[in-house]
Amino acid sequence: MRHQDARREAPAETDGFPGWLVVVGAFLVLMVGFGAIYSYAAFAEQIADSFGAPRGSVALVYALSGSTCFFVSALSGRLADRIGPRVPAMVGMGLVGLGLMVAATARSLAEVLAGYGLLIGIGTGFAYVPAMAAVQGWFSTHRGLASGIAASGIGVGTALVPAGADAMLAIGDWRGAFVAFGAVSVLVGGAGALLLRRPPGRGRGATTEALPPARPWATRRFALAYAGTLLVSIPATLPQALLVGTARDLGIAWHEAVSLLGLIGLGTIAGRFLLAALADGLGRRATFLGCCMGMAASMAVWALAEGMASLQVFALVFGALQGGFVALLPAFAADSFGNRALGGVIGLIYTGRGIALLLAPPLVAAAQAMLAGPLPILLVALPGLAGAALLAAVRAAPR
Repeated sequence: MRHQDARREAPAETDGFPGWLVVVGAFLVLMVGFGAIYSYAAFAEQIADSFGAPRGSVALVYALSGSTCFFVSALSGRLADRIGPRVPAMVGMGLVGLGLMVAATARSLAEVLAGYGLLIGIGTGFAYVPAMAAVQGWFSTHRGLASGIAASGIGVGTALVPAGADAMLAIGDWRGAFVAFGAVSVLVGGAGALLLRRPPGRGRGATTEALPPARPWATRRFALAYAGTLLVSIPATLPQALLVGTARDLGIAWHEAVSLLGLIGLGTIAGRFLLAALADGLGRRATFLGCCMGMAASMAVWALAEGMASLQVFALVFGALQGGFVALLPAFAADSFGNRALGGVIGLIYTGRGIALLLAPPLVAAAQAMLAGPLPILLVALPGLAGAALLAAVRAAPR
């Protein structure tokens, strides 16, 4: 019945071959943008040694790049509603490459913050929401699967980090690695951006008629979605920033510690493909909420881990749940608010993820420095569970 309803609502042009090309483009753009953001953790120790910086200040670089990406999404989503996704995404991929080049030539941690933290964050933000919003508009029946495949680019980018870091450090240092990554970002990300197209029925002036009669960001439904996303994003943001440090504190070698990022990436790929595909049949809303609650609960596994094996289990499980969360959040927004002006709606919701990403990693890193033991990570589960409860209260958009 769910699929039959979706087919009745879908324009004739959706769920076809052109839409799958858009999925490929979004996959490549997200792989490059978030591969760049998440690769920072693999080089954080070397960068800290280069500038004599403590772990907390280095974690700020990751927090700044990720949060900037989501803050910029409020602008890029509205821009994509007006001019389409291709131009914002192309500009974004150019900025990612430029940010890597600036960071490669940095003479201080402040310059790394400017290049890696700001430019890469802005660039990824200009590409992320336009790409994902375009995918939602091209699909109805298979929206969960299409969104999952596109978002799996993030997981692939994360999974490639350990191998890429090893290869680059074998022939040079982190500066040379950033130069190489910058060139790849422009070429691969630019190719992906060229594949993005405006969804059917979204003409150049679409946004003048796209806003619903009651602006979605002024409704109780949006307030619940925003607050819930912000709170769920607190546990969702931490492992990529702090899990390697946890492993190192347990005496695990750097190479093995960094491999945990690859396991998170593999887990997210599985989550984005399998959970997102199952969601179309089992229900996108229920699957999405299950991922939110599972991410929060998984913090206990991380907090109580005593060795590499338990950290590996956490990385895979968390990765799968995070993959489902990231893949289905745009679909949850589309199902909750409709397809009109969807880029603007998703972009505003994603600023909540930005707030969590900006504040949570450095604050939790500081708490870990002051409080020994599992308590800081265990406490992170509480806002995640509260956020899942708020998201469960968001009603679907009327059909």
